[in-house]
Amino acid sequence: MKTKISLAIAAAISVGGCTYMHSYLTQNDFADANAYCEQRRADPAIKPVAGKLPIISTDEINPEMLTLEATPTDAEVDAIKALSRDQTACRQRLRAVTQERQPATLATLDEFNMKLDLTTAELLQKKMSYGNANRAYRQAALEASAKFSELAKDAQADADEREATTWRSLGQTLVGAAKPPSPRADKSCSWIDSSTDCNRH
Repeated sequence: MKTKISLAIAAAISVGGCTYMHSYLTQNDFADANAYCEQRRADPAIKPVAGKLPIISTDEINPEMLTLEATPTDAEVDAIKALSRDQTACRQRLRAVTQERQPATLATLDEFNMKLDLTTAELLQKKMSYGNANRAYRQAALEASAKFSELAKDAQADADEREATTWRSLGQTLVGAAKPPSPRADKSCSWIDSSTDCNRH
């Protein structure tokens, strides 16, 4: 019975331990991917559009960037192409981490990246101003953020339910272990302290 209890406790502890370890590894992997993306800022080919378009994240878009009415020049189109290549490399790194660590969010990430690419394509064709492109980028980011939040809530609810189930199972195991053994028909038993005392008639 002690072995059964030990296994149950170990299972319960492992739920919390695995969750913590997964979170720790996920944070490290995304940190490495983000560090790789940050290195793209040093690309001299993207300097002509620095301050006009976000380099790594749509969080870089400020109010001034939303008001830019100019469309890209030929030189800036080349810079946008270079930026697109850098961003694609960054997204591939982030996508690989997402696929391994948070696969449930992969479809939302792919949809978000597609919307960014469609907007960039409009810029490359000079069909959109910088301000309109930045607004489209921000809108896509807000929509994706809402979906990511819902997925995170669902994932947390599933994790909480699994942990609760494990603890309920542990409780049932402990209650079962605390019950005294059933006496045999030819014995008279009494429960003394934490053990039974059975004497034959």
